[in-house]
Amino acid sequence: MQFDVVLRTFSGFFDQEGIRYVVIGGVAVTAWGRVRSTFDLDFAVHGDNAARVVTFAESLGYETLYVSAGFSNHLHADRAMGRVDFTYMRGRTAEEVLKSATLKPLVDDRDLPVASPEHLAMMKGLAMKNNPERMRYEGEDVRVLLNVEGVDRDAVREYYHRLGLLEYFDAIVKSR
Repeated sequence: MQFDVVLRTFSGFFDQEGIRYVVIGGVAVTAWGRVRSTFDLDFAVHGDNAARVVTFAESLGYETLYVSAGFSNHLHADRAMGRVDFTYMRGRTAEEVLKSATLKPLVDDRDLPVASPEHLAMMKGLAMKNNPERMRYEGEDVRVLLNVEGVDRDAVREYYHRLGLLEYFDAIVKSR
């Protein structure tokens, strides 16, 4: 996948359409300091824009693999365009995630909004709660995110507590 091309394509669309967004997933974790492999690009946008995002992806030749009120997944036949996944947020969550984004240098010519380390760690917690198999490989991402300077570990810990993952959170913290 040519991440720079796909990032420019979708960020250009979001900017043109006035859609607030953040980069999430593996690319966002890399922006916060963990160099790691990833095979797709993940964005979070306000749920009110879901239909516009799906329509745009399909106009580029992406096949929609799955769509719901909370997510959509898209795969392009051209490997350079790869797979793009969207998380659709609403209400207070959307506002908090979108307003706390940090601009990071993800492409050569511009900085793009990346979700905060706290929100990324929380998203990973929810992913692990929904699919416990992910616990085998998400811990290192969470550990890196918890070690970003200024991160609010207490907020992340409370979220993991609400998810019933407090023991897992504590094990990640101890693994520093």
